[in-house]
Amino acid sequence: MNTYPFPKSYRLIRSAEFRKVYNEGKTVRSKAFQLFYLMGEENKPARLGITVTRSYGKAVQRNRVKRLIREAFRRAHSCLKFGYQMVINVRSQAEGLTQKEVSSELENLFSKAGLNRSAD
Repeated sequence: MNTYPFPKSYRLIRSAEFRKVYNEGKTVRSKAFQLFYLMGEENKPARLGITVTRSYGKAVQRNRVKRLIREAFRRAHSCLKFGYQMVINVRSQAEGLTQKEVSSELENLFSKAGLNRSAD
């Protein structure tokens, strides 16, 4: 069952890491999400941070959308270029999306940003 792990090495944890991606990175948007991305160290795996504001909903809704995003990222991680740091901001239009829709939105964002390995 641990085919798509999500260890700490795949996560952005510190607020300084988030700020660096926000300040120095590029951005692409979809209906439900905004993706900020920045090239980090080339030999490290792609890393992800997720932000959901309190205005999105109660904790249950915020945690659900974060779980859906993490799952979609886990599945797409093997196809992403090494070294990128990403932050996904959840927009209010993400409410009620299914796992399949979240995966589709993120795959579109990754390809728009040129983060897929096949985009070389």
